[in-house]
Amino acid sequence: MKKYIKIILSAACLFSAVGCDKGFRDLNVNPNSTTSLDPVFLFSNAEVLTYAALMETEPTVVQQFIDPFGGVTSAFNFNVLNQTYTVMRWNNAYPNSIKLLEHILPATKADASKSNLYNETRILRAYNYMMLVDTYGDVPYSNAGQAYLNSVFQPKYDKQQDIYADLVNELTTATAALDAGKDVVKGDVFYAGSIPQWKRLGYSLLLRIGMRYSKTDAGKAKTIVQAAVAGGVMQSNADNCFLKYNNTYPNPVTQQIQQLTNTYYLAEPFVNQLKNTGDPRLKYIAAMYADPGKALSLAPDTTSANQFGLPIGYDSGTLPSAPGFRGVSGSGFKYSQVNYSVFGKVTAPQFFVTYAQTQLLLAEAAFRGYITGTASTYYNNGVKAAMDQFASYDASAVISSDAENAYLNNPLNAYNDANALKLINTQYWITSFGNGAESWANFRRSGYPALSPNTYPGKQIKGSFVRRYTYPQTESAINADNYRAAVASIGGSDDLDTPVFWDK
Repeated sequence: MKKYIKIILSAACLFSAVGCDKGFRDLNVNPNSTTSLDPVFLFSNAEVLTYAALMETEPTVVQQFIDPFGGVTSAFNFNVLNQTYTVMRWNNAYPNSIKLLEHILPATKADASKSNLYNETRILRAYNYMMLVDTYGDVPYSNAGQAYLNSVFQPKYDKQQDIYADLVNELTTATAALDAGKDVVKGDVFYAGSIPQWKRLGYSLLLRIGMRYSKTDAGKAKTIVQAAVAGGVMQSNADNCFLKYNNTYPNPVTQQIQQLTNTYYLAEPFVNQLKNTGDPRLKYIAAMYADPGKALSLAPDTTSANQFGLPIGYDSGTLPSAPGFRGVSGSGFKYSQVNYSVFGKVTAPQFFVTYAQTQLLLAEAAFRGYITGTASTYYNNGVKAAMDQFASYDASAVISSDAENAYLNNPLNAYNDANALKLINTQYWITSFGNGAESWANFRRSGYPALSPNTYPGKQIKGSFVRRYTYPQTESAINADNYRAAVASIGGSDDLDTPVFWDK
């Protein structure tokens, strides 16, 4: 009987081909599946997935943060290669923010009603690629994110100098093309669609990328910086580019360090800088806990005199031999940790580009003669803005104007031309705490603060500090030809010592 039913149905389809085909087509379409995505949703997701860094990586390189225990999280304390952490930015960016941003561009480029979305995408894309170049050197760029779009499964690596040159062009043209009279990107997580603020972000990024050239091409740096200033950079903390979090969607950086409170400590050079200069930010960044393993349930001791950073060059076994060893407290050591009530809250924001950073870069640009203006004014503005920024972490973390002025009047902190680069870039180091990518990049560019090398034995670097991260091992396996070409291009060695092009 079933055989005859099939024959009848088949015959019916032959005599009513259009109707039968239409019915089967409808039956085979999942009414709940998505056939196309609004690029606004992709954009807001790309914003959320943009990745600054975990605390165990770059902040350890620049001696702000430290894990003295053995294991994957301690690689940068010991100056050894550990792919678990060196691949993090690569593995986060390419399948996430980069892929999404690359998919938005062709979907919006020719649509006049989405011109602002198109150009904001270009700005955010520039930020993401800038971090990738700063971390690895040559990286996939022109072919990146094209697997689904154009079946490019083994992307070539573009030269880092060429990528930077194109990013300058992208930031310049995209930012200028933003139009407050056109569409507003309502799904924008950073600025809720504010075109003036996106313009100031674009030009502030252009300033940042221009200053990256300060060691290699002062003329180019000056030209780019002047263009950024002429365009209009950030004007106040209201222009800060950052992500907000809540208890449902916690900050992944602070969430990670809260999971192992007895493992993570602030590094001695960082704590000493804040403590010895009377920095009012210290109590919001650092805290001592009677038992580090129970820190989340204990009241923090934020008294400045009681803060001690864990010394560099030791592990948990050799730490007792360090001069002035503080001893053990409960399940951890008697050294300062992050203040989990302010900076270390899971609701703490994650900053990417700030007014404070922008003002400090302008201070250096003015000192170098790239722009007009008074370096000391930019410097003071930057320091005050960085202190005011702490109110974003917690309503209690308000630093008074009197405290800010007292800090800036302290001879250790007061601007002077003789120590301008040291002062400006040491403040940039402090200001960028929490954004390890930028702390590390500016440390390599400026040489400040003047940190002593980590002397822990058995290091796998020839120099004093890690200069770049190595490519993922998967690249040498599945994208071998392009990987080998990239290694040859950056100098022949895929190691932690090879500097990126602007780090000379």
